[in-house]
Amino acid sequence: MSITAPWMATGQTAFTFRSRRKKPADLVSICVTNFNYGRYIPEALDSIAAQTHMALDLVVVDDHSDKDDSVALITAWMEENRERFWRCTLIVHPRNQGPSEARNTAFKHAVGAFVFVMDADNTIYPRAIARLHEAARDGGFDATYSQLEYFGKEQRIGSADIWDPAQMARENYVDVMALIRRQAWTDVDGYSHIDQGWEDYDFWLKFIDHGFEAAYVPEILCRYRMHGNSRTTNDAWAAHESLRAIMAFRHPELSARYQLLPDVKA
Repeated sequence: MSITAPWMATGQTAFTFRSRRKKPADLVSICVTNFNYGRYIPEALDSIAAQTHMALDLVVVDDHSDKDDSVALITAWMEENRERFWRCTLIVHPRNQGPSEARNTAFKHAVGAFVFVMDADNTIYPRAIARLHEAARDGGFDATYSQLEYFGKEQRIGSADIWDPAQMARENYVDVMALIRRQAWTDVDGYSHIDQGWEDYDFWLKFIDHGFEAAYVPEILCRYRMHGNSRTTNDAWAAHESLRAIMAFRHPELSARYQLLPDVKA
């Protein structure tokens, strides 16, 4: 892993609970990142507690919420629901560092061999972790992902499809909501900060760069909230072409292999 810069604080533990039971062999960590989503995160956490896969390690990272009472809400929820989990932990960043560093902080605190990533405004169906973990375990995959259901201001089905490096070079159709082998996250050096977005796309391209395999579970297991205030809506779409150029620059071998990403010279 790259050395963490001094201004990239790893966060302070605001709440933690750990069961006295032996660590389960099938323990899955669920990492939730939150920034001023206090109005949404109880629903996200309730959907996690309702999972049919029982062995769960919950890690929530609050990226310095400053416009609501997110930390108090999360703490109260964990106090009430802690017995559901083998471990649950709330980490609070002392300053806002963006989604990539929030996810990296969550991974650093995760203890499961597999980690599921989600943002605090989304939810998952009860069978999500069980189905994704089963596919990853039985197929020996480094990551598994499902189809999305968009809800809120817009209702529709997502565009997820089978894992195809050539198609991924054209466009990203795999959401950040996925189950990832923790060692694979370490090997690709985690998520990278990109000012205008597409950190999840960059992460999956790094997956391809390293020869890792992901698998598509063709079921609707995850729900993506459409509310018009996401970073993707506000920043990434406006900077679409420049972001594609950044991806080509960051992944030159992939760009050359498939001749699909823009040809960008240093």
